[in-house]
This record gives sequence, structure tokens and C-alpha cells, in this order.
Amino acid sequence: MKTEKESSLPCDRMPLFRLTHASLVTATIFIIVALLGAALAVAEPHGANAKSFFLVASRNMPDPVFQQSVILMLPPDEPPLVAGVIINKPTDVTMGNLFRQRLPPENRNQKVYFGGPVDLTVPLLVVRTTRPPKSAIQLWADVYAVADAGSISDILKDPRSGNDARLYLGRAQWALDQLRGELLEGAWTVVPVKTDLIFEHDSAKIWPMLSQHEHVREIDAHCFGTGGVLASTMCSRAFTW
Repeated sequence: MKTEKESSLPCDRMPLFRLTHASLVTATIFIIVALLGAALAVAEPHGANAKSFFLVASRNMPDPVFQQSVILMLPPDEPPLVAGVIINKPTDVTMGNLFRQRLPPENRNQKVYFGGPVDLTVPLLVVRTTRPPKSAIQLWADVYAVADAGSISDILKDPRSGNDARLYLGRAQWALDQLRGELLEGAWTVVPVKTDLIFEHDSAKIWPMLSQHEHVREIDAHCFGTGGVLASTMCSRAFTW
């Protein structure tokens, strides 16, 4: 697993990032500027029906940043890079810390989540809604990803969004070959998405619950043919919710 300086890819993920108080404060300052500045653009995925899935860190995950992590993988938009957000690592920063406009209490006190060590100043909102903004990217059914600053702000002004919105700073990102290697080495388990877990208030219970299924999920080399990483969701049919 390479550090950002060692990687030949400028956006490769950084495995030695630590969530210190200073780093969170720095991220907060930068993100305020980002949210109140120009809109953040996100490319369209390779098809609205692309499947998302969870990557669950194995019990012997060597990278301290990703130990006991559960990552929601996102539809790829910059091959050969693939990315996702960690859903079970809330920070001490609240949404009220990031927005100058007054948010309803339901959202103001919501924790902001550490999405991963790449681009910590870039927010991503995952929301469950029947009325997505135009800038939203559909992940599946009624779950959308929003990176447009104005749209994020508008959604969080609605007190009804409190239980169905998660704001992430940063993301996890790999080159396709890198993630393929980590999967084959057993660093991750692939698990079908369960929507309720994304919006679970008790995030500490997510990894222990999903890691129980580690022994029934296997990744075979043929899963990474022309179908890419997303094809790995079909490799093992032993797991069902």
C-alpha cells in the first residue's frame, strides 16, 4: 500500500493519514471555503444502473487508516481509478461547524464522517430521497450522491433530511490493479449494500456485524475480467441479507 509521495498516481490514497485534532480543524477551514465557494462538479457514472457494494476490511487489515472500515463503493467515473467513502467513521466535526447559514437542529448536530484520506476538503452527501436535486447521481433506488455545494446546502436546510443524509469529507481511492491485488490478498470482503446501514446512527456496530460474514465471501481471479471491480459483486452468492 503506497503513500501519496511514493505512488505514481497523483490521487492514490494515503495509508498513513491519522485523524488528529489539527487535521480536522484544517479540513474544517478548507471545507468551509469549498462549500461557500464555487460549485463542485462530479462526472456522470458509466450508467445509472451501476451497482454499488460494500468493501469490509478484514480482521487482519494492515493499513491503520482502513482497519475496521466499511466502504460504500461508488460508480466509477474516472477509470482506471475506483473510489468509495467510509461510512462508519464519524468525526467530532458537526454539520453546524461547516455551514455559515443556520441549519435546523436535526441537521446542525449531525456528525460529519471521514470518507477517506483522498481530497479531504471535498464533501460528498449521500442522501435517501424521492426528490433528488438535478445535480444528484443515482446510486440505486432512492439513494443518491450529491457533490454540488449549493445542492448540499439546500438539502441540509430541510429538517426532514436529518435521518436520511450523511456528509463525508474525502474518499478512499485506488487504481484498479491496486484494489484487485488487495482483494486477492484478502484485505477486503465484498458485501451487498444494505441501505439502512449507511444511515445507521450507531456506526460502531456496522463493521462487527458485517465482518461476521468474512468467511463466506471469496474473491476469485476471474471476477476482475472485462467486468472490472463491480463484477466482483457477483462472484460469491453465499451471502444474502
